[in-house]
Amino acid sequence: MKSSCIAAILLLAFVAPSLAQRTKPPPDYKGTCSDANCHDGYARRTFVHGPVSAGACETCHTEENTTDHTFKFKGATAEMCSFCHEEGHPGSVQHGPFSEGQCTSCHDPHAADAAFFLKAESTSALCADCHADALEGLTHLHGPVAAGGCTACHDAHASNFEAMLFAPKTETCNKCHSEVRDQVMDRAYIHQPVKEDCTLCHNPHGGASRMLLKTSVPQLCYECHEEVATQVKDAKVPHGAVTEGQSCLNCHDPHASDFQFSLLKDPMTLCLSCHDKKIDTPHGPVADMKKLFAENPSVHGPIAQQQCSGCHVTHGSPHFSLLKKEYPESFYTSYAEEQYALCFECHEADMVRDERTEKLTNFRNGDQNLHYVHVNKDKKGRTCRACHEVHASKQPNHVTDSVKFGKWDLPIHFDKTETGGSCQPGCHKPYKYDRSSAVVNVTKPTTDTGRSANREGT
Repeated sequence: MKSSCIAAILLLAFVAPSLAQRTKPPPDYKGTCSDANCHDGYARRTFVHGPVSAGACETCHTEENTTDHTFKFKGATAEMCSFCHEEGHPGSVQHGPFSEGQCTSCHDPHAADAAFFLKAESTSALCADCHADALEGLTHLHGPVAAGGCTACHDAHASNFEAMLFAPKTETCNKCHSEVRDQVMDRAYIHQPVKEDCTLCHNPHGGASRMLLKTSVPQLCYECHEEVATQVKDAKVPHGAVTEGQSCLNCHDPHASDFQFSLLKDPMTLCLSCHDKKIDTPHGPVADMKKLFAENPSVHGPIAQQQCSGCHVTHGSPHFSLLKKEYPESFYTSYAEEQYALCFECHEADMVRDERTEKLTNFRNGDQNLHYVHVNKDKKGRTCRACHEVHASKQPNHVTDSVKFGKWDLPIHFDKTETGGSCQPGCHKPYKYDRSSAVVNVTKPTTDTGRSANREGT
């Protein structure tokens, strides 16, 4: 019994208003519909539709039955609205309710407490009735969205642009984000999404980050730069600049740059912005390169050309020190040409392959190729690092002052002359060489050509 009473009360709560609206006014009533007790609520709303406030209900309604006090519309909803709102809303992309002539899906035709007679308390609340999923899971909202201003970007009725925007996507974004527009205006390199569509990277409604990115970096970048993604994934030696901090954004500007690959700075300056201090790695410490270059005038060719990428892979490498190709990591190694693939990209392999030469290298005693003597051995061949500093040194030809051998730094005591030179490292006693007139350092039996030769000390 109790439950049936409650049901009856609830039913009356819903039915009563409709019954009140159909109540016939007294015969001698002279006021307007909105003055009558059944419709007086319209006049008390914040915004009242013009015909209602003027008492001109017959503009849209015509009495169907005087006895029952019932009315019908004078025409289809869209036709009645456009009779007054004749300016229309042209556009090839139309909002669903508008294209279907359902103006009253969004607007109350009599009165409302929200501007434009919206049926919700705000534009964003009204849009959310149908588009709630557009904001689902977004922790950082775009300014217009957070302010409830969907119509800052979208026309509520129709447009000639995708998603009923007032202008093409990038142009729409640039109206507020003028700093990005100004940034890209005169830059030599512009990121392709900036040219095409900002929403390729950004969610225009919101995102998990304050930059409203569709996903986090570097995953977002990898969606287009698949070859870099593979390179990083397969790298035995990762680059900290890619895996730490802001990842790709440590080196690249996501919008535009004056430097190739949209780098933040010129390549050398960019590298030295991190390599201005000693860095410890699993393969040993990396020197303070900025200090090394400042103190050593004889620099390797790629360094002189401001191109660290001449030898290093910037995203990750299968070789130690992020090198592009194979290069011996140890002091000694048996000679195999493929182990020097990196060096032989620029230097002639014959420089190590030929025992005698008069042109391949200046490091020779007469025509005896001293690179061959040092490097081309079945066992314990000296690698390039035994004598050369691969980045920069004080000596010509990048000859190092000392070489790391186990726990010791062995001084080389290199002294260059016009036609040769001499050295006295810890690995052998003083030797000299001369290209014009071969020096006899250690005598050995004369060959059938009558030549003497250098022979390494032991």
